[in-house]
Amino acid sequence: MDTANDLIYLANYCPVFPYAPDLPGLWAGLSHGAVIIPVNGEPILITESPAIRRDIVSVQDVRSADGFVPDKVAATLREMGLGNSRVGLVAGPWLVASVYKRLLNSAKGVDFIELDYVIEALRTHKSEFEFELLREAAVIGNASMEAMMKSASTPGTSEADAVAEAYNVAIRRGSAMIDAACSSGRHSALYADGMAPQWTTRPLESGDIFHCDMYGAAVEGYCWDFSRTVVTGGKWSSAQNEVYDGAIAAIDAGVAACRPGISAQALYDVVFAELQKREIYCGYPLHGHSYGIGWESPWLVPGNETKIEAGMAIAIECMAGREDTGYVKFEHNVLVHADRTELISTCPARL
Repeated sequence: MDTANDLIYLANYCPVFPYAPDLPGLWAGLSHGAVIIPVNGEPILITESPAIRRDIVSVQDVRSADGFVPDKVAATLREMGLGNSRVGLVAGPWLVASVYKRLLNSAKGVDFIELDYVIEALRTHKSEFEFELLREAAVIGNASMEAMMKSASTPGTSEADAVAEAYNVAIRRGSAMIDAACSSGRHSALYADGMAPQWTTRPLESGDIFHCDMYGAAVEGYCWDFSRTVVTGGKWSSAQNEVYDGAIAAIDAGVAACRPGISAQALYDVVFAELQKREIYCGYPLHGHSYGIGWESPWLVPGNETKIEAGMAIAIECMAGREDTGYVKFEHNVLVHADRTELISTCPARL
């Protein structure tokens, strides 16, 4: 789900198989697909398997690679008269090295030009219909996150129990969960204290900070991505309250400043300044990004002068804390209009 972004955007298609390494003689690029867009004429979708839902795929010309995606792409380019042409390749962030090398070998006459972010630049600017899909996704995300917060607030519940409550809500409503990065207790300074998965079965004790950055694809690949924090047992210490109040204030300031014309750097600075004013340490130098079908530019990081524009969907986040208190996480999702910013991550900051 989280590597098929451009395919979903261009063709409403996601490969059937999760990542599978190549098996010589039987398949290559089994987890991959491709859309070929000629200067003139209709696009062609190359799928790894003939067993697809043609009623929902938006490209009319669909050709199965029968397990050998790079070979089929090369053969189709030759068939189109493009075997010795310059072809833009929009795949860098996702293309597995073995498949890339096989593509280059199968299409030796093609001059592939790396244009990794051309389609992402289109995806960054949403239509009103895409905004509606993101609102629908956020409804599922809000309910899932609130279920997680309630579960993690109960002493004796494990991180895994809290994730299971969120997944139970999300999956029953038709969402594909991508990740829930959790941390708690003495590990709260970590983004996630599990690895694969990013949560553990550790029981939560009264007074533990628990935070989660949850990411799911709910409506035709469109996502939500937001974070919340609870204290197990519900009794926050004054020091914990200070840290979480500061994180919420920093993200609220970011939401208020998120308007067309502000740069990604300036938006980062707004969040950072609020944390700094309260003497709260920032866990990592990132305060958000665009999102839609997956994560996108612009990223809210130092040095990024890209301007926020109407039609963008922005996740504004921070992980922040103090060594003697612990760390919290808080994140909002907003839709940027010409005259306003619409908050869609409406599940409570606190229960």
